Amino acid sequence: MQPHIFVTSAPEDAPEDSTISSGTNASYSSQGTNGHSGRLGHLSVPTWETARRPSFLPNDTEMNIRPKVRKMSTYDLSINDTMFTDSLESYINGGAHEDLVDNEPPPCLSYITQWVVGDVQYITDFLDRWPFFSFILPLKLVNALLRTLGAPMLANNPFSGALILLALLLEAPLVAVWSLGAILVALLMALVLRQPQHIISSGQVTQHGLLLGLLVGHSMTHHPEHPLFAAALALTLTAAISVILGIAVSTWLSQTNLPGLTVSYILLGAALCQGLGYHDFSTAVTVAFPNTTITPSIQWSMVLQGVARGAGQVYGCGGLAPSCLVLAAMMVFSPVVFLQAVLGTLLGALCGVFVSQPPYSEVYSGVYGCHSLLTGLSLGGFFFVLNFYSSLTAACGAVFSALLFHTLHKSSMPVLTTPHVVATLILLHARIRGGQLKRVDLIYLTFPEMHRRLFRPGNAIEDCAIA
Repeated sequence: MQPHIFVTSAPEDAPEDSTISSGTNASYSSQGTNGHSGRLGHLSVPTWETARRPSFLPNDTEMNIRPKVRKMSTYDLSINDTMFTDSLESYINGGAHEDLVDNEPPPCLSYITQWVVGDVQYITDFLDRWPFFSFILPLKLVNALLRTLGAPMLANNPFSGALILLALLLEAPLVAVWSLGAILVALLMALVLRQPQHIISSGQVTQHGLLLGLLVGHSMTHHPEHPLFAAALALTLTAAISVILGIAVSTWLSQTNLPGLTVSYILLGAALCQGLGYHDFSTAVTVAFPNTTITPSIQWSMVLQGVARGAGQVYGCGGLAPSCLVLAAMMVFSPVVFLQAVLGTLLGALCGVFVSQPPYSEVYSGVYGCHSLLTGLSLGGFFFVLNFYSSLTAACGAVFSALLFHTLHKSSMPVLTTPHVVATLILLHARIRGGQLKRVDLIYLTFPEMHRRLFRPGNAIEDCAIA
């Protein structure tokens, strides 16, 4: 697209030999009395189509966690759709945006559930009344620790984090200690870098330290021959570096409205696995199934157990009871996340049945389902508004994650969370004609039920302006 720019006049004190320089070819002509340039004529400057939304950096202190009015989203438009900016500006300037303010409470039930379900913004607002370093510091640290525990599954909820911590303590207490130590190191590094409180408390930059703590903790459990001091030093350094790397990756990807996810953990975790020989718990079969060697045929009851175990395998918990606690943590955060996660891990387990060989121990342990679970809950209502098309996209992403895990598992490279990250970042660019697949801006991310409220018909600015 090459629009023409018309300049009608110029300052009287413009230099006589003024020229206009640009990165492209431009035509410039002037006319005036006595040979001086007084009026500017036709100026043609080739430009490009700039249909991007503004970038929301992860460390923006002005970021509103729960917006009241949804802004215009160009990603909701199809290829041939058109934005009428004049009517939109006149509608907003006319004071009509007052009718769009959502004064209703979050989509929780009522009373006490408003302090339990979703992102529990009331607790965050209560703690933000005081500075971080104040008498309420212990409560802020506990809130940040618990929310960080749920961050790998996008569960920004302290009660979900408490259930996940209970699952870790039930499965492997030593791994839980390593993980909590890594979170504290990441929190300290985030405070040194002067990150905003809502960034620190939500676990966006500290979840990489948690995953690195899980990696080192499981490695020390399965390979106790590793020196303790070297493991603690490596975890401290990588947890601190993961904060800086996570900020850089999130800032870079946010230019195109993409989340940073766990890219920082993949880079540092691969370095730990390849350089120091640590244990990749995402490919480990932590549960022994003695009956699988006796009956090599598929056991569908064990496959259903593998569907439940897939949730626990995100944290390296292969037991059935810890996995059920992780599923309960997702149910507390959002029923939509829970349903999409179960659908994702079910599709991943079925893909594992078709591509793997007997005795199917990896399918029964939930290893094939954990990456599909993360991809399913990410695309099915969190980064996309929940509808039929987003659920279909989440199902395709779950299958793609399982196949990608199978491919990487056969190689010698550490898998970590690579299948989930690759599948999610690719499918976040999916578009459906007519704007049926609506992507949520990074600044508006809360939980799926709130996303449906923000994007419902009549609650969006473009719906009221164009109607």
